[in-house]
Amino acid sequence: MPFTRIISALLLLAALALAQGIGSEQFNFNKMKVNPAEMQSELNTREDLLQALKTGNTAKVDSALHVLSYEKIPESAIDSLEILQINLIMGRYDLAVPQLANILMKKNKKVRYSFANDSLYEYLRNETQFAAHYTGGPVDVEQRARHLKVIEYMTEAMQAGIKQEYKDLAGILVDLAPYYEISDKGQWIYLSNAFKDISTDSLANIICVRTEERIYAILDFHQEIDTNATKPISEKIQAFCKKYPESEYSDWLSRETRSFDSHLDDYKRYRNYYEEKLYTGGLGLELFIGSSSTFVVGIPIQISRFILTPSYISGESSITIKEDQASVRDGFDEFFITAGIDVYENKLLKFQPFAGGAESFLTVGLQGDFRFWMSKTPGEFNDATYLSLKFRYMGIYHDTKTATSDETEEVEWTEEKEWSHRFFIGIGVFFW
Repeated sequence: MPFTRIISALLLLAALALAQGIGSEQFNFNKMKVNPAEMQSELNTREDLLQALKTGNTAKVDSALHVLSYEKIPESAIDSLEILQINLIMGRYDLAVPQLANILMKKNKKVRYSFANDSLYEYLRNETQFAAHYTGGPVDVEQRARHLKVIEYMTEAMQAGIKQEYKDLAGILVDLAPYYEISDKGQWIYLSNAFKDISTDSLANIICVRTEERIYAILDFHQEIDTNATKPISEKIQAFCKKYPESEYSDWLSRETRSFDSHLDDYKRYRNYYEEKLYTGGLGLELFIGSSSTFVVGIPIQISRFILTPSYISGESSITIKEDQASVRDGFDEFFITAGIDVYENKLLKFQPFAGGAESFLTVGLQGDFRFWMSKTPGEFNDATYLSLKFRYMGIYHDTKTATSDETEEVEWTEEKEWSHRFFIGIGVFFW
């Protein structure tokens, strides 16, 4: 039995050694819990680290980092973001640049946050302004402030005495930073203060996503942006990957470029939504005023290229007198229906020939629409609206009466059909 216990103990020590070494990713440290009551020594070391940072004592900073970085539970005493912040404050860009890249590379992955909500946390947060704040202030102002801080640090990195690969990487991180949001414990501290239901143990054992991609927030599909302005980012990344094909960051940057381009394509498709709606369908209302005091009101119903338009036409009768003849064209006051085909359509123009009629007349014609206003983006149900100026020609085959008188003043009336030509201008609204 003692022999078995010895073997078990040795196996346990070997497992812990491997977990903290090369094979640490095989052990799920996130399932291990930190007891804040047992971390007083670490709190003291964090306080020593804070004082060393304030006085610029590099040796004491490194000594404290060494102690905090070798906890049995990785990142429980000091996490990757805090280490990055320390190296930025100290200007150690040979460490900070790859650390920032590594944090961005872990987007959407859960990581451990350090256990402490102390003066060191507040100092690093205020000095670097890297993480999202929860002050209730304007979000865009805070985001802009964080990006300016990244620019400041990475500009210094590009001028520092570090290897060229990291200088070039720093230039790319300046461009990529606005498309990510990095979080620290601020969100949970804010929630714990607001709702009073988050325990000290909960705050000490946060396992959550630290870095999130916020390209959709940047590429607000409801706001107009210059998509050409994003090309230099892709070009800079492609140049980096070509220059450093063996870099551990080349594959990640290549994936980011493809992802970025994919988001841009989504944005362009969303903003150019009308391209998918051409020759489709919808419902509208149109009003025309035409020659011979005629007006037309129609309700176009389009399915694919086919357009059915129930309409109402109204126009006064007209009399034409020539020598001993008087021609009377009957007026219009009835409903009729036309069927048309959407033969050509783009963002601004639409043309349809049509034919139809009512009991007393037949009509053929051509209508052209000029869209002078259109919804910039589709609605919640992918719906959209546009207003158009309309031009219409209608050839109408309808009844006329002709009266002829002779010397005896007897009048003879004859009825016949004839074509008349009407031109209209109008306005309409259409719901796609």
